[in-house]
Amino acid sequence: MSSETKLSRIHYVMFLSYSLTFLIWGFVTTSGVMTLDYFSKYIPRFLVPISAAMGPLFLMVGNTLMGRLADIVGRRGIYVFTMSLYTIGLVGMALSLFFINTMPVEIAFTVFLISYILAEIGVGGEEPPALAATTELMPPNRRGSMLVLITNFDNVGAALAALILFLSLLWSTPISATWTMIGTAILIIAVAVVIRLVTPESVRWLMVKGREDVARRIAEEKGLMYAISDYRSKANVRFPPVWFRALVLSLMGFSQLATYGLMAYYIIYLPTLPFSSNEVLAAQVLLWANVGASLAGLVGLVVDNIRRKMFTLLSYIGGLLTMIPIFLVYGLMSTSSIASSLSIFYILLFLNMVFSEFGWAVRALLEPELFPTRVRSTWIGIVRLISWTVYVILIYYLLATASTFTYLLSNVLLYIVGTAAALAWYIWGVETRSLPVSVLDGAASK
Repeated sequence: MSSETKLSRIHYVMFLSYSLTFLIWGFVTTSGVMTLDYFSKYIPRFLVPISAAMGPLFLMVGNTLMGRLADIVGRRGIYVFTMSLYTIGLVGMALSLFFINTMPVEIAFTVFLISYILAEIGVGGEEPPALAATTELMPPNRRGSMLVLITNFDNVGAALAALILFLSLLWSTPISATWTMIGTAILIIAVAVVIRLVTPESVRWLMVKGREDVARRIAEEKGLMYAISDYRSKANVRFPPVWFRALVLSLMGFSQLATYGLMAYYIIYLPTLPFSSNEVLAAQVLLWANVGASLAGLVGLVVDNIRRKMFTLLSYIGGLLTMIPIFLVYGLMSTSSIASSLSIFYILLFLNMVFSEFGWAVRALLEPELFPTRVRSTWIGIVRLISWTVYVILIYYLLATASTFTYLLSNVLLYIVGTAAALAWYIWGVETRSLPVSVLDGAASK
C-alpha cells in the first residue's frame, strides 16, 4: 500500500479541480456581499438583513439538494448543474450593477437578488460532492492535508476577490471595481471547465453503486486501486451512533460557520464600527479576515501529523479566547479611543480568523470521514443544512437589531457552544486520522 499512497499527476488534477470549487465560492461570497453593500445605499434598510440572509439560505439549499443528488448521479455528474448556476449568477450580479444606471433601482436589485441566489445554490451544491470525492479518492495518509488545503481555497478566493476589489477601488468607481472582481471569477470558471473534463468519477462511489467493472478499470488506469481495496479486516473501529455524530458536527458547524461569516463578512453592515459606510475600509475587513484564514489553512500541510480530536478541541478554544478581546473592546468599550482604532480591529480580527479557519478545517475533516460512501454527500448536506439554518436566522436577527454589543456577544456565545461540542468529541469521539476509506465506511455503517 505504501507505493500507492504517493501523490501522482491524477491526484494533483483532482486537487486542482476540487480546489476551484472553493476558490469560486470565495469569489461568489465576496461578490454578493460587496454588490449588496453598494445596493444598500438605494434600498430600504429593512431589506439589507433579508438580502444578506439570501446568500447562505440558498447555499444551504444547494448543500442539501445537490448533496443528495451527488449520491445518486455521482460526484462528477453534479458539475453540469452547479457550474451553470453560478456562472449565470455571477454574470447576473455584474449586469445588475449596469442596470442600476439604466433601469429603476427595483428592477436592478431584483436582478441582483435572483443572480445571487442562483450563484449560491451553485457553489453550495458543489461543496458536499467535492468533500466526498476528496475523502474517497485521496490516499489515506494524505487525505487530511488534501481536505484542509482544498477547502482553504474558499478563503483564498475571498481574499483574492477582496484584494482585486480593494485595488480597483483605488483607481475606479465601486461599480467598475466590482465588475473587475466578477470578471476574474468568470475567467476562473473557464479554467475549471477544462480541468473537470479530465477529473475522474469517484471509484469508491462506483463500487457502492454496483458498477465494479467501471470502478476497477478507472482505478487501474489512474492508480487509485487503494480507494476500492478493503482494509476493514486490519482495523476494528466503531463510531458513536449516527445521532451523536450528526449532533456534534452540527453544533461545531453552526458555531464555526456563523462566527466566521458574521466576523469576516456581515460585520461591515453594522453602522457604529470604524469602517462603517466606507467601501475601501469595508473591503479591507474582508481582505484581512480572509488573509488570516488563508494563512491558517496552511495547517493542512501538517494536519495529518496531528490527532484529529486534539486539533478539534484546540481550534474552538482558540477561537473563543481570541473572540473575547474583540467583544471587550468593540462591544463593552465602544466609546473608548481604543475602539476607534482600525489597526487594533484588523489585528484582533486576523487572529480570530486563524482559529476560525482551524475550526473550518475540523469540519472539512470530520464531516466526510464520519459517514459512509453510499450516503456521505447526503449527510454532509444534512449537517450543513442545520448549520446554515442557524446561521441564516442569526444573520437576519443580528443585522436587523444593528446592535454591535449584541452582535459581538453572540459570537462569544457561539464559540462557547462550539467548544462544548469539541470537548464532547474529544471525550467520546473516535480518532479517524489516516484510516482507509473502507475502514471509515465500515465504522460508519455499524
